[in-house]
Amino acid sequence: MAKKNKKNSKINQKIRKYFDDDPFDIGVARVSTQTLSELFSFLGIYDIDQSRDMLIKMARMLWSEADSHFRSDILNFFTHEGKIYKSPVSKEPTLEREDKIDALIDELHVSHEEARLLREAFMDVRSKKITIEKMESKLRHIRYNLKKERVQKKVDGIFDIDDSLEFNASLHYVLYGQSFHKILTLNTKVYDYDYLQNSEEELLVKEINEEKERVVALKQKEIENFIANLSDPHLYLTQKEIVSSLRVTPPKTKVSYPLIKESILSSIISGELGDVETELHDEELLIRLEQSLKLPHSDKNQPYVLELHVELNSLLEDIWKGNGLDFSDVINDSKKEHEEQFLSDLNSLVKECNSYAALLHLTHAVLYSKVYEALFDLLPSSLNISPKIARKTVKRFAHSIHDEIAKKQRYELLARTIRDFKNLFPLARDMRRKLTLHIGPTNSGKTYQAMQKLKSADTGYYLAPLRLLALEGFEDLKESGIESSLITGEEQIVSEDASHISSTIEMVNFDVDVDVCVIDEVQMLEDRDRGWAWANAIIGAPAKEVIMTGSPNAKEAIVELAKYLGEELEIIEFERKNPLTLLNSPVSEKDVEEGTAIIAFSRKDVLRLKQTFSKYFSVSVVYGNLSPEVRREEARRFRAGETQILVATDAIAMGMNLPIKTILFSKAEKFDGVNDRSLLPSEIHQISGRAGRFGLHEEGYVGALSGDVLSVIQKNFHKEAKKITVPFKVMANLDHIKLVGNILEEKSLHEILMFFVKNMEFDGPFMATNLDDMLETSILVDSYDLDIATKYHLACAPLTLKSPYIVAAYESYLASLEKRMPIHYNIVPLVGSYAQTTDELLRAEDMVKEISLYLWLSYRFSDYFIDTNRARASRGILNKFIENSLQQSQLATKCRMCNAPLPPNSPYGICQACFKKNYAGRGISNKGYRKTRDR
Repeated sequence: MAKKNKKNSKINQKIRKYFDDDPFDIGVARVSTQTLSELFSFLGIYDIDQSRDMLIKMARMLWSEADSHFRSDILNFFTHEGKIYKSPVSKEPTLEREDKIDALIDELHVSHEEARLLREAFMDVRSKKITIEKMESKLRHIRYNLKKERVQKKVDGIFDIDDSLEFNASLHYVLYGQSFHKILTLNTKVYDYDYLQNSEEELLVKEINEEKERVVALKQKEIENFIANLSDPHLYLTQKEIVSSLRVTPPKTKVSYPLIKESILSSIISGELGDVETELHDEELLIRLEQSLKLPHSDKNQPYVLELHVELNSLLEDIWKGNGLDFSDVINDSKKEHEEQFLSDLNSLVKECNSYAALLHLTHAVLYSKVYEALFDLLPSSLNISPKIARKTVKRFAHSIHDEIAKKQRYELLARTIRDFKNLFPLARDMRRKLTLHIGPTNSGKTYQAMQKLKSADTGYYLAPLRLLALEGFEDLKESGIESSLITGEEQIVSEDASHISSTIEMVNFDVDVDVCVIDEVQMLEDRDRGWAWANAIIGAPAKEVIMTGSPNAKEAIVELAKYLGEELEIIEFERKNPLTLLNSPVSEKDVEEGTAIIAFSRKDVLRLKQTFSKYFSVSVVYGNLSPEVRREEARRFRAGETQILVATDAIAMGMNLPIKTILFSKAEKFDGVNDRSLLPSEIHQISGRAGRFGLHEEGYVGALSGDVLSVIQKNFHKEAKKITVPFKVMANLDHIKLVGNILEEKSLHEILMFFVKNMEFDGPFMATNLDDMLETSILVDSYDLDIATKYHLACAPLTLKSPYIVAAYESYLASLEKRMPIHYNIVPLVGSYAQTTDELLRAEDMVKEISLYLWLSYRFSDYFIDTNRARASRGILNKFIENSLQQSQLATKCRMCNAPLPPNSPYGICQACFKKNYAGRGISNKGYRKTRDR
């Protein structure tokens, strides 16, 4: 601003020349209209009123308001014109500046040199501002400076800013047998301004010279004392380094002690602090040393370089005097200050970053980790978070979480869309449904009454827990003269004229509305793996009346569910039709009667018990790994009296109508897919209830093969089953999966399922179901290039993950689907008409399961699974093979290591020879080796 004003001032002075020493605003009024018009054309201004008054007004405005550029152009115009516009008013003549300066100098009686300096001082001052008083003041200052210059020359020195004389002196050094002189710059005392100005010059010179001698003598004595007080040997310096330091010290320094070369200082400091970097300055030594800081909310120690600013003079004093060097205080203080500042800046930085990430609700550990990732790429070796680094860190942090924020926003949109789970079933919500609950123990007629209501309805749905029961329901409807369809995962018998559908519960169609829907075995709500199917069906079955059948412990859960749905609920309680008696003592093998069912909880135990009881009875066998067709045939044989007793797992507990008089438990614990545990009261009730079928037996009996098992049964037989409690497990169907995939912009089925497991929160008594098997399967399907609907259907397939044979077949199907190639069923030849060993039987069972998988997939991908007839024919052959095998009295068991036959009913999976070879001497007893889980 000052430079601009100065330039304008010079232009103002120069323009006066053309207006008879008047300023522009006055002189422009004397310029003609034509010349003013030419001025504006010269300035490039054309759109202006050409009246004289307006031209003058605009010229004055430009001169006063415009910048120096316009003023320069106006000055150039009048300079080029060269005309002087005389004032009509007469003026007294004025002296030129040089004339005025000379006139005033003549009055002052100055020397030639003083006159020259005065002219230089006033050369650029405006004439009217030059006065005799100002010139006299300037003359006194000039004479003072000239006097100081003469004194400086005579005393061989220079007055510094404080008016202390600075001069060079030769000082004598004698040490270690060496003698040398060195020039040092010294200072006298400070002289007062008035004293220098008013004292006689010669007196000043004399006094200053005397002061110089005093200062030199004092310095020489100081040097001699310094040398005399040096320890020998010196703690830090060699004699050579001492002499060298004294010789090379500059004449003038800002420290009181002789300087030491930086390399020597660095060596001394490193001896005290380890490997450090040093940087020598005029008054301080900068020391850089490695430190580390434990980062907040992290297990990481961040290295950094700490800068210590050590006062050079005090450091040199300690070194020359041989004092111990203690840096602990300065290190601690600097470290504390540096780290506290860093942590304060970091806290502010994290707060700012967190404002961008508020939607993510990051934990402190995750938040700080992301900030560190963005920060430490930018941060230099120190911990100094500059404003620029902070801005860049925030920018990087915001960029790093952009995708997470977008995904979280999509999550929230999704949560708002499907949080109220019942609204995912719009057809059911649009109907005014009535809920009816038939509860009671087994053999109480609850399912029979529900089926009667279903048969009387114009349209209806029967939802069964098992394919076998769905088939029985289908046949029951057909026998009652009702046209029906059967829909299970691997079999569909569809009639276009059907008014009723019998289906496994997972296959319910939520888009087909009916009058009555029967949901059987509703206590399955709490099943770890399949409970979601019952919850989905109860919430979404599109029927005017939904009749649920189940055990009494489901009552409160259904009441809670009806309350959530806001739908009418009628509860009808049933009593058992015939008594069920608990035996007082265990039943031995020889005392077992015909019509008895022996209950075990593994395939292996079932086959072992079959072999045991085959000595005394003809035996039917039922367990989960058998195909529904084989289970049905085995049940038929028992029902028809072709076999005398039944050996089964708890697979018979769910709706199989069998003429069982007595239930005997062989064990009181089972493997539930996670752990071995004791039977629950509800399980004992469900299994025991199959004894004493109404219409066949007046009374049913429950007991055990051993005393310890019987005691567990007796303890729990009369206990009330644990009530089913909320939350209920639910799972999305394909439409929900597609919705999630679209909103999350996600193609991975595994990620979509994980969203339900981890992130979904529902309004109401729900939680995402256990999807462990489906999640494991989704990892397989995600490795193939398939659309999300195909992946979903494939992940829902009845895949036995613990069977390598079935998993291998499944993966071959995935590969063919990815390539859009037809998938044939390859028949595996059988040896003989029945299995010789339990392993051969297991392989046949797995082959049937593979066919079930193939047929299940064929209903969803009919264009690719083209050998359904061959698969069904092969399943019939395999089922016959299995049935023949089960009718054999003995099946050999082979060692899983060497294939040698094992003794009948051996509880172990390996032979004694393999045990001794592989485990003997390791402190493992026969009882200790792990039994293989069987299916």
